[in-house]
Amino acid sequence: MRSRAQIYISGSLTWIAGFVDAAGFLALLQIYTANMSGNSVAFGIQLWNQNWVEALRRGWPVAIYVIGSLIGRILLEIGARLKIRPMASIAFCIEIALLLPVSVAHSLVWSESASLADFAFIGLLALAMGIQNATLTRFSSLTLHTGFVTGTLLKFAEQFTKYLTWCFDEMHRHGMPFTNVLRKSGRQKDFQLSVWLGSVWAAYVIGAICGAAAHSAIDLKCLFVPIAGLAILALIDLQNPLAVKEEEEQNKLP
Repeated sequence: MRSRAQIYISGSLTWIAGFVDAAGFLALLQIYTANMSGNSVAFGIQLWNQNWVEALRRGWPVAIYVIGSLIGRILLEIGARLKIRPMASIAFCIEIALLLPVSVAHSLVWSESASLADFAFIGLLALAMGIQNATLTRFSSLTLHTGFVTGTLLKFAEQFTKYLTWCFDEMHRHGMPFTNVLRKSGRQKDFQLSVWLGSVWAAYVIGAICGAAAHSAIDLKCLFVPIAGLAILALIDLQNPLAVKEEEEQNKLP
């Protein structure tokens, strides 16, 4: 698959994660369903405060997210052993099946049972995000997790540091004018990767903006937007399998 297509796929999946995370946060007890770092910190704080109910709320999505990640890796193992290449489409369809009842049922739940129902809805979204994050991680020469962007920001810092080092060497060791360095930057690999990684982070933020805006308009029925996106990605995977590298790496594990 061409690198430009990989950029679009990684950006689309990250956008979906940002959308779901923001919409879920606003609708469901202000708990993240993709960002487990925030939930883990909140879980620790509530344990210290001995607020067991709130600790359960914060720890629940973390546990379910891990289960989703395990399911995603198990799917890759099955694909590797049975030589089933379009495994990503199966993962996307499972995601759709998890998002769909939340988008349909949330607005139908009566207020007196909302707390328990929201607990279930959080679990469904966290499970979907865990599956997505574990299923498709290899994009060209990079390993990216589309369900959170902390690692992406770290990789951006690494690549951009290499680019700045290249700029320094070109100007001070080879005497190249700054304007010429800027002209050559577009073809420099570390600069290209930095732009890609920055774009992936931006996709998460833009997805969060879209999720917040859509939630304010139509509540969690807005999840039909990422559902449609996942359906399109599933169709793409059927024509051009996306998780081949993940399956190959899974097959190499002892």
